Amino acid sequence: MYYVIRDSEKLPPSIIHEDHYFAWYNPMKKDHRVEFRGTMNQCYDFMATRPTQVRSQSL
Repeated sequence: MYYVIRDSEKLPPSIIHEDHYFAWYNPMKKDHRVEFRGTMNQCYDFMATRPTQVRSQSL
């Protein structure tokens, strides 16, 4: 089982294995968001089909 994790709005989400998820993140804390859970191929498909967020940066 793999997870697509977003822990920062400024960085792209990460795909990590279930063992690493529980080693690095506390599921009870709200410092991250699980966007998707599935096999590695399903996670990559999710990342490829989700809309990209384009933010305009003011100078």
